[in-house]
Amino acid sequence: MKQIDNSRLRREVDPERRRECFSLLGLGILVFLSGLLFAGQHFQCVRNGYQIEQLKAERAAMEEWNHQLRLEQASLADPQRIDTLARRELGLVSPHPRQVIQVGAGEVSPPADNPQWAHNFSGSSGENPRE
Repeated sequence: MKQIDNSRLRREVDPERRRECFSLLGLGILVFLSGLLFAGQHFQCVRNGYQIEQLKAERAAMEEWNHQLRLEQASLADPQRIDTLARRELGLVSPHPRQVIQVGAGEVSPPADNPQWAHNFSGSSGENPRE
């Protein structure tokens, strides 16, 4: 057998084959990028879903906390509780009937120089100092 040396030969480039390879490569890149875009949108959608669920849970917790605070506010603003605290801790007592001034739409307030007017604001002894 005779040895043939083909090392000096160059293969001829086929422009049709080259164009076909580049077209196939471009199509592959386009499909790959489309897949990446689709996957990125899908993962972003999943992330947004988790974030929405987390925010819903936070909102439910905040609404429950708001409900608890409203109940606490209502219990602290109870007039019976306030009256009990005022009597027990501050030593306040109910006013005497003579210390109460009724204010109404049809009534005329007494003049300032009336001794009875001053008597209503006198000390808790209930006695008029001018009498």
